[in-house]
Amino acid sequence: MKVAILSSVFRKEGDFKEVEEDLYTVGNAVKRVLESAGHEAVFFDVNEKTFEELRNSDIEMAFNVCERFNGSSLFEPHIASMLELLNIPYTGSGPLTLATCINKVRVKEILMHHGILTPNYQVFYSRNKKLDPELKFPLIVKPVCMDNSIGIGSDAVVNNDEELRSKVGYILRTYDQPALVEEFIAGKEITVGVLGNGRNATLLPTAEVVFKNWPAEDNKVYSYEAKWSKDSDQWKGITIEVPADLPKYQEYRIKRTALQVYNILGVRDYGRVDMRLSPDGVPYVLEMNPNPGISPTVSDDEQPDFIPLAAEKAEMNYDQLILRIFNEALERYNMTIKIMEMPKPATTENTPIAVTTEVGTALKTGNGEVQIPELKQKISQKEKPVRVDPDIVI
Repeated sequence: MKVAILSSVFRKEGDFKEVEEDLYTVGNAVKRVLESAGHEAVFFDVNEKTFEELRNSDIEMAFNVCERFNGSSLFEPHIASMLELLNIPYTGSGPLTLATCINKVRVKEILMHHGILTPNYQVFYSRNKKLDPELKFPLIVKPVCMDNSIGIGSDAVVNNDEELRSKVGYILRTYDQPALVEEFIAGKEITVGVLGNGRNATLLPTAEVVFKNWPAEDNKVYSYEAKWSKDSDQWKGITIEVPADLPKYQEYRIKRTALQVYNILGVRDYGRVDMRLSPDGVPYVLEMNPNPGISPTVSDDEQPDFIPLAAEKAEMNYDQLILRIFNEALERYNMTIKIMEMPKPATTENTPIAVTTEVGTALKTGNGEVQIPELKQKISQKEKPVRVDPDIVI
């Protein structure tokens, strides 16, 4: 199958070079996996010419790992929209889900409507807006529409009105968008990876961000520095533990909530739900990440992406994870893979005809015998789902 890998090559160094390097890495990694599985993978650096390039190509499927266009994550939904217009099947979530989930406030409104706990909040369009008396310090301030913890520094948590005004003003000036102000949940930071679609979606082991050697003067926030700045004290103070150290009843509640969020927001193929636990262990959803990071971990001095790390703990290596995501998308589109070309019949008596099997294309000869050719790849065979906790049904 001819597959387009939609990614980005960042030729100019931007403000968030660590994020951009990671996004380029995942595109190449996916290309390698698909090629090793026998596909013809073509890397597309998504730009203004990509629409016409795809329209004039014979691409059959797209693996979409493009999170930026012209350096902005706000254009990520438009990449999926382009594929919809071209009628090219693709991995991951659709444009509506991507556009919804990049806006943290819209996600919170939807979750509250469905009775799912998320921290109380207020949106600030001006640093002079009066604080809702229902909100209690400490509060955390972040941009409404940014990803990869951009705009969330080690000073994101504020403890008084003066700090609040200063941080809101910084967000408004720097990112030219409103500031989201939430009550800060001081407990454990938990993330849950989900694979699959609808009622067949399955869970990966829970992961916990552990603040082991955290600077004493800083609040425990999984900030941009902690994720990306290798020379920072915050980065050095973080470890990711999988599975998270949780009692069974708490793990059940977290996973049940994650599946609800995943399905309510219409996430497809794979996703990640980020939560914070209150001191009494109640999970509060921070955000939903469709098409989350799936970069391979190539050295011990890197912060791993959650999905590949959790998949590894579920005995799924990186190649298996990428093919699992790819297969989920194929199944969602009811697609089959052409295993082999039909040979021309030698005689009328043994004229082969194509029949459908669970594992691909077979040949049925004139005497009624069914012959299934050796399969190089059983992509169309339905995989046995990975169910970390089989008792959870949503």
